[in-house]
Amino acid sequence: MAGTSTELLEGIISTTINTKYPDIPPTEAEFDAEVNALRQSLAVLYPVSDEEFAEIKRKVKANIVVQMDLGVLIKDRQQHLPWLSARRSTLDFFFWNRYKKFLEEVKHWNPRVTGNLGRVSDEIVDYLGDPKSDAPFQRRGLVLGDVQSGKTANYTAICNKAADTGYRVIIILAGTMENLRQQTQERLDAEFSGRMSQYLLDPKQEIENVPVGVGKYGQEKQIATFTSVTKDFDKNILRALKLSLHNVNTTVLFVIKKNKSILNNLIKWLKSNNLDARGAINLPMLLIDDEADNASVNTKKEDEDPTAINDAIRRLLKLFRQASYLGITATPYANIFINPETTDEMRDDDLFPRDFIYSLAPPSNYIGAEGIFGEEAQFKEALEELYPQELDAFFPFNHKKDLVVYELPPSMREAIAYFLLANGIRDVRGDRKEHRSMMIHVSRFTDVQNQISDLVYRWVEDIRSDLQNYACLAENKSDEIDNIAFLKAIWTKHYLSEKAGSKDSPMPWHKYLSEYLFASVAPIVVRSVNQKSSSTGLDYYSHKAEGLRVIAVGGNSLSRGLTLEGLCVSYFYRRSLMYDTLLQMGRWFGYRPGYDDLFKIWISIEAIDWYGYITAAAEELKREIVRMRDANLTPMEFGLKVRQDPASLIVTARNKMRSATLVSRPITISGRLLETPRLRTDANILAANERVFKEFVRNLSSIGQRIIREDSRYFWSGVKKDEIEQLLRDFKTHPWQLNFQGTALADFIRDTDDMSDWDVFIAEGDGCIYNELFCNGKILPIKTEKRTVKATSGQISISGTKVRVGSGGAAKIGLAEKAREIAIKKFQDNNPGVRNIPDKAYLEIDRPPILVLHIVAVDKIGTDEKGNLRSQIDEGVRVPDYLFALGIGIPDNGAERIANYMVNLVELRSYYDTEEDEDE
Repeated sequence: MAGTSTELLEGIISTTINTKYPDIPPTEAEFDAEVNALRQSLAVLYPVSDEEFAEIKRKVKANIVVQMDLGVLIKDRQQHLPWLSARRSTLDFFFWNRYKKFLEEVKHWNPRVTGNLGRVSDEIVDYLGDPKSDAPFQRRGLVLGDVQSGKTANYTAICNKAADTGYRVIIILAGTMENLRQQTQERLDAEFSGRMSQYLLDPKQEIENVPVGVGKYGQEKQIATFTSVTKDFDKNILRALKLSLHNVNTTVLFVIKKNKSILNNLIKWLKSNNLDARGAINLPMLLIDDEADNASVNTKKEDEDPTAINDAIRRLLKLFRQASYLGITATPYANIFINPETTDEMRDDDLFPRDFIYSLAPPSNYIGAEGIFGEEAQFKEALEELYPQELDAFFPFNHKKDLVVYELPPSMREAIAYFLLANGIRDVRGDRKEHRSMMIHVSRFTDVQNQISDLVYRWVEDIRSDLQNYACLAENKSDEIDNIAFLKAIWTKHYLSEKAGSKDSPMPWHKYLSEYLFASVAPIVVRSVNQKSSSTGLDYYSHKAEGLRVIAVGGNSLSRGLTLEGLCVSYFYRRSLMYDTLLQMGRWFGYRPGYDDLFKIWISIEAIDWYGYITAAAEELKREIVRMRDANLTPMEFGLKVRQDPASLIVTARNKMRSATLVSRPITISGRLLETPRLRTDANILAANERVFKEFVRNLSSIGQRIIREDSRYFWSGVKKDEIEQLLRDFKTHPWQLNFQGTALADFIRDTDDMSDWDVFIAEGDGCIYNELFCNGKILPIKTEKRTVKATSGQISISGTKVRVGSGGAAKIGLAEKAREIAIKKFQDNNPGVRNIPDKAYLEIDRPPILVLHIVAVDKIGTDEKGNLRSQIDEGVRVPDYLFALGIGIPDNGAERIANYMVNLVELRSYYDTEEDEDE
């Protein structure tokens, strides 16, 4: 295959190393010896410079150490006979083998990863229907994977194997937006069909067969594509070309939008041209629903009405005598799980994955939510905090589509400058032909996005002009140019001299400026990415040779499914509180080969809190799948479990927001430490909370027994549940603190027989001494917990650790050492490889329930991670110096405990813009 000497040598080295070390990567010394010998022996055929060779070594080394575990399967108890292994001897796996070869030789995946990808796709295909059987079938499955983790590669592998095993029709539902559909079609052209689809369906084109991607590894068999990069499903084109399912003797691929009109047109065409005498299509069909949680999301848009789309998908499946439906999602908190109100209705939902759910394991080089926002995140330095005091002057959270944008906020200018500088550093490192992207996502309105895009374009043009004219001046002269002085300030602030060079040998600013920066900034383009912009806004494929360098300004087009290649800088300021929406907006998750030390995310401090919170929920969901597999539980039981998770409440509220005023939901509260980090700003409510808090402590000596412990100075055991119940009824939280509902918890405690005696303790921290708490007639001097507190006109947020009031480990207070050891061992046995022991681990053993009392010393002027002091309190909002908060832990002693939560949607509407999560 054609390529430069550098590309060809890289391919040979990668293939040689991976072939010689298929199971265990080579040591550093082995790797250096092997690649140096290969360079020397191939020097005449493939000459490369020392700089190019260093870059080859860096790339190959990054890929050969990557590993990927197998996933986790939970399945229905009904008998499904595996069929793939029995038929393996009769299959040549032509499509899979060329895809595997493409991944290893072009994308340089190592054989350990492609081998596991093969095993994972085998397992999933085996749970689809057997396309060579005589029996009719309707199979339903779901694949869960992390955002931007490679779900497309997994379902592309499934497509290749489905074609190998006999599936004749493959339909991909590629999101709701045309740019995402085009990107998916382009990807499948390269990695499945192997031909450029735009030439296949254009009647004016004489070229019919332009091989691309896997097509260069063999065309003895072919895939027919009935959609193209330029055209979604169009029955008129198929009619003009006289195409139908029955007049092509191969697998047919459709890549279509999740759009009511498109789906209905496809259904009409299938009925008109492809039905047999029995009124069905007797060809096995696989329907892959990418972003499956978006198949029935609430929206007011006619073409994306959830009922209409859901109904169309069902009708499409039922046209085929043999059909398998496979949903793909990173966020299973969606209608297919939580919308039905009863088990029977859930069972009747024909898109519910009743047959199997498969949870993918991302490769080891994946940078996901846990790595950025988790308890032990290794990429916290990537976060740059945005503050409402600055951003609300430019893009208020509740702005409308007629907002006029006059200038860019200073933090956005900093982020753009950082992106320009990072481009040059990647050039220094030898990554000259790789794509680089920056994402700006601050508004859902296309008119606002286009204004921002114009301002960014003009500023980048000014910088480009200044670099062209002045970058080669002496340093003291170039420093006088405002834009260059600004770039230098950002270079210094983010310690980029070390990243352009090394800690031992940092690159001087002027050398970088004069030799690299203009050449790296010159190719950068600014593009709006929305439904009003050109479909070539992110045309990475056309820039494959030299790499596209782009600043992409958009909204929901950037939020779901769309891959931003080489994403290096993200600027994100959106208000959504919805778990699924927030995770999908996280386009910055993914792979950062060779620049994982460079990527940055400018993001609101509120969003950082929420991402931390939902990251913990997502990790818990993954662990739950493992536990359910080990307990031989079914997808139906998993769906019910998701609906009963406190995390599902926020999605439930969004789904019901327009149709009801009160939502009732059974919620699992056992095995969890529930806290009150969200409070109202109402002075009367805060004062009432303080009174009931102090009254409860004042009575502790008469309702419990105080015990002096090493881990807590203020600990009481045997506190009667009546007192706990009353405290929870009286203490008021913010409506959006959905997972702590005092009344529902109090009702549960009242009605539960085995919760009579509670442990209670007052948590302490390293804040100032609080001397206004009394018990048994004496002052209890409390070392308060100092927390940065954020406050708006309606809500106080106790920041703590990821929307936490207390620090981790509160639930182990009061436990004997032996009990702690039992709890830790039990958790580690059930969750191998998880190092951090969460509070829930100490609530999954036989122990009393626990109440934690918090006195928070309010830090109104918080310090961000860079050491800058910033006010956290909105102007005009009054917050007392001390806040009072609660935490309760109800043990899971072998039986799940369910409380019935009620969500008042009328009240929530006053805090949440229901249109915030609408598509553009």
